[in-house]
Amino acid sequence: MHKARLEDINKLFLEYRRQFEIGDAQQVAGFYRFPLHYYREDGSKQAVARDEFVGQVAKLLNAYRRLQVSQIVGTVTDVIELNDNSSMATLNWTLLTPRGAKSAELYSSTTRYLVTDLAEGLKIDGLILVDETTKIRGAVRAQGVAK
Repeated sequence: MHKARLEDINKLFLEYRRQFEIGDAQQVAGFYRFPLHYYREDGSKQAVARDEFVGQVAKLLNAYRRLQVSQIVGTVTDVIELNDNSSMATLNWTLLTPRGAKSAELYSSTTRYLVTDLAEGLKIDGLILVDETTKIRGAVRAQGVAK
Protein backbone atom coordinates (compact mmCIF):
# COMPACT_ATOMS: atom_id res chain seq x y z
CA MET A 1 0.00 0.00 0.00
CA HIS A 2 1.41 3.34 -1.01
CA LYS A 3 1.55 5.70 1.97
CA ALA A 4 0.27 8.59 -0.19
CA ARG A 5 -2.83 6.55 -1.22
CA LEU A 6 -3.56 5.69 2.41
CA GLU A 7 -3.28 9.36 3.39
CA ASP A 8 -5.57 10.35 0.49
CA ILE A 9 -8.17 7.77 1.55
CA ASN A 10 -8.08 9.02 5.13
CA LYS A 11 -8.52 12.63 3.91
CA LEU A 12 -11.40 11.59 1.63
CA PHE A 13 -13.34 9.98 4.47
CA LEU A 14 -12.57 12.80 6.91
CA GLU A 15 -14.14 15.28 4.48
CA TYR A 16 -16.95 12.84 3.73
CA ARG A 17 -17.75 12.56 7.44
CA ARG A 18 -17.75 16.35 7.79
CA GLN A 19 -20.28 16.71 4.98
CA PHE A 20 -22.46 14.04 6.57
CA GLU A 21 -22.38 15.95 9.86
CA ILE A 22 -23.32 19.17 8.06
CA GLY A 23 -26.29 17.28 6.65
CA ASP A 24 -26.16 18.17 2.97
CA ALA A 25 -27.11 15.22 0.77
CA GLN A 26 -25.95 16.98 -2.43
CA GLN A 27 -22.48 17.57 -0.96
CA VAL A 28 -22.29 13.96 0.26
CA ALA A 29 -23.08 12.81 -3.29
CA GLY A 30 -20.05 14.76 -4.52
CA PHE A 31 -17.79 12.10 -3.03
CA TYR A 32 -19.22 9.42 -5.32
CA ARG A 33 -18.84 8.45 -8.97
CA PHE A 34 -22.15 7.72 -10.66
CA PRO A 35 -23.71 5.45 -11.44
CA LEU A 36 -22.77 4.16 -8.01
CA HIS A 37 -22.77 0.41 -7.55
CA TYR A 38 -24.40 -1.01 -4.44
CA TYR A 39 -23.47 -4.54 -3.48
CA ARG A 40 -26.22 -5.81 -1.19
CA GLU A 41 -26.05 -8.32 1.64
CA ASP A 42 -28.18 -10.77 -0.37
CA GLY A 43 -25.54 -10.83 -3.14
CA SER A 44 -27.46 -8.65 -5.57
CA LYS A 45 -25.96 -5.60 -7.25
CA GLN A 46 -27.65 -2.32 -8.17
CA ALA A 47 -26.50 0.73 -10.13
CA VAL A 48 -27.80 3.93 -8.51
CA ALA A 49 -28.07 7.31 -10.23
CA ARG A 50 -27.10 10.51 -8.43
CA ASP A 51 -30.69 11.75 -7.92
CA GLU A 52 -31.78 8.45 -6.38
CA PHE A 53 -28.71 8.41 -4.14
CA VAL A 54 -29.33 11.99 -2.96
CA GLY A 55 -32.89 11.00 -2.00
CA GLN A 56 -31.62 8.00 -0.02
CA VAL A 57 -29.01 10.10 1.79
CA ALA A 58 -31.62 12.78 2.57
CA LYS A 59 -33.79 10.11 4.25
CA LEU A 60 -30.82 8.83 6.23
CA LEU A 61 -29.88 12.36 7.32
CA ASN A 62 -33.49 12.94 8.41
CA ALA A 63 -33.30 9.79 10.56
CA TYR A 64 -30.05 11.05 12.07
CA ARG A 65 -31.71 14.39 12.93
CA ARG A 66 -34.62 12.57 14.57
CA LEU A 67 -32.13 10.54 16.56
CA GLN A 68 -30.28 13.74 17.52
CA VAL A 69 -26.94 12.53 16.16
CA SER A 70 -24.44 15.16 17.25
CA GLN A 71 -21.27 13.64 15.85
CA ILE A 72 -20.21 10.92 13.44
CA VAL A 73 -16.83 9.29 13.95
CA GLY A 74 -15.39 7.41 10.98
CA THR A 75 -12.30 5.27 11.41
CA VAL A 76 -10.54 3.66 8.47
CA THR A 77 -9.78 0.21 9.84
CA ASP A 78 -8.41 -1.48 6.72
CA VAL A 79 -7.40 -0.65 3.16
CA ILE A 80 -6.68 -3.27 0.52
CA GLU A 81 -5.00 -2.06 -2.64
CA LEU A 82 -6.79 -3.84 -5.48
CA ASN A 83 -4.74 -2.36 -8.34
CA ASP A 84 -2.95 0.90 -9.22
CA ASN A 85 -6.21 2.89 -9.19
CA SER A 86 -8.62 1.07 -6.87
CA SER A 87 -8.73 0.20 -3.20
CA MET A 88 -11.22 -1.40 -0.83
CA ALA A 89 -11.55 0.71 2.32
CA THR A 90 -13.24 -0.57 5.47
CA LEU A 91 -14.61 2.02 7.86
CA ASN A 92 -16.15 1.75 11.29
CA TRP A 93 -18.78 4.47 11.73
CA THR A 94 -19.89 5.45 15.22
CA LEU A 95 -22.88 7.75 15.70
CA LEU A 96 -22.89 9.81 18.87
CA THR A 97 -25.80 11.55 20.56
CA PRO A 98 -25.81 13.99 23.48
CA ARG A 99 -26.19 12.53 26.97
CA GLY A 100 -26.01 15.28 29.54
CA ALA A 101 -22.65 17.04 29.28
CA LYS A 102 -21.12 14.15 27.31
CA SER A 103 -21.82 12.19 24.14
CA ALA A 104 -22.87 8.56 24.06
CA GLU A 105 -22.69 5.98 21.31
CA LEU A 106 -26.00 5.56 19.55
CA TYR A 107 -24.71 2.70 17.41
CA SER A 108 -21.79 1.71 15.21
CA SER A 109 -21.58 0.03 11.85
CA THR A 110 -18.86 -1.26 9.54
CA THR A 111 -19.06 -0.35 5.85
CA ARG A 112 -16.78 -1.17 2.91
CA TYR A 113 -16.18 1.15 -0.02
CA LEU A 114 -14.57 0.68 -3.42
CA VAL A 115 -12.48 3.82 -3.89
CA THR A 116 -11.15 4.72 -7.35
CA ASP A 117 -8.47 7.23 -8.26
CA LEU A 118 -9.80 9.37 -11.12
CA ALA A 119 -8.46 12.46 -12.90
CA GLU A 120 -10.47 14.65 -10.46
CA GLY A 121 -9.20 12.72 -7.42
CA LEU A 122 -10.47 9.84 -5.31
CA LYS A 123 -14.15 8.96 -5.64
CA ILE A 124 -16.27 6.27 -4.03
CA ASP A 125 -17.25 3.97 -6.88
CA GLY A 126 -18.93 1.13 -5.05
CA LEU A 127 -20.54 0.56 -1.68
CA ILE A 128 -20.87 -2.80 0.03
CA LEU A 129 -24.13 -2.23 1.89
CA VAL A 130 -24.78 -3.19 5.45
CA ASP A 131 -28.45 -2.90 6.41
CA GLU A 132 -28.57 -0.40 9.28
CA THR A 133 -32.36 -0.48 9.53
CA THR A 134 -32.37 -2.75 12.58
CA LYS A 135 -29.80 -0.57 14.35
CA ILE A 136 -31.70 2.63 13.55
CA ARG A 137 -35.01 1.12 14.72
CA GLY A 138 -33.35 -0.08 17.92
CA ALA A 139 -31.91 3.38 18.53
CA VAL A 140 -35.33 4.96 17.93
CA ARG A 141 -36.94 2.58 20.43
CA ALA A 142 -34.17 3.16 22.95
CA GLN A 143 -34.60 6.92 22.73
CA GLY A 144 -38.38 6.74 22.77
CA VAL A 145 -38.57 8.70 19.52
CA ALA A 146 -41.92 8.24 17.75
CA LYS A 147 -41.58 6.89 14.23
